[in-house]
Amino acid sequence: MPADDAVQFLAGSSDRLALLTSLADGPASPSELASERSLSRRSVQRNLAAFVDRGWAETDGGTYDLTVTGALVAEKHAAYVADLERVDEFAPFFRHLPDRDHTPDPAWLADAELTVSTSEDPQAPVHRYVTRVEGLDTGRIQMLSPVLSRLFHDAHASLAIEGVHTDLVMPAAMVERARERNPIEFKGVVAVDVLTLYRHPEPFSVGLTLADDRLLMAAYDDEKQLQALVESANPAFHAWASALFDRYQESAERVRR
Repeated sequence: MPADDAVQFLAGSSDRLALLTSLADGPASPSELASERSLSRRSVQRNLAAFVDRGWAETDGGTYDLTVTGALVAEKHAAYVADLERVDEFAPFFRHLPDRDHTPDPAWLADAELTVSTSEDPQAPVHRYVTRVEGLDTGRIQMLSPVLSRLFHDAHASLAIEGVHTDLVMPAAMVERARERNPIEFKGVVAVDVLTLYRHPEPFSVGLTLADDRLLMAAYDDEKQLQALVESANPAFHAWASALFDRYQESAERVRR
């Protein structure tokens, strides 16, 4: 059976995914399925017959059960629908990412929290970031920052006072801007043991803050304004973000003075 035929069949009615989901929990009769899903008995019978014809279900004594194939179809289609729903939910975040290489898998965002900039509260992601950073319980932070921000500086300074070390990668232009704005402060900050600063040769437009088991990922617009912030403790997302940080750090030069 061609895969596109199965896709079109499932897309043709939301009832079909609902029935597959119910049968994934165990065998059931048409009347039980109709009652559970508030569907007409006729519609249920028609779709169950189609499942049997496709080898997704089998019947015995008036009850229907998924085959191994049907169970796989139910699982994969449900994951596909969930991913599409997350893509839509996190669209304000995705639209400001530069390319696919900087985009996490939507499946990793199932338990993530999204904060976006709005006309009513354009600084919402910034304030959320500051609150979250100040509450981190960690001994070390890895950070990509495409911008200079006094709010970010103050939030991380409170952690530095507690002895939390930060590995910070910034674009070269931002590093030089910080040096030019306040040379004495810059020299002092670079000299302290709780910060290792790296200068990346190219600009970038994503932000990352990685603690032991939690991450914050920030998406900026073309004017380098923070538009969306995602918080997550998903291990796969964290591993991906850590590898992304490593790529930037490996291409950067440590600033020693």
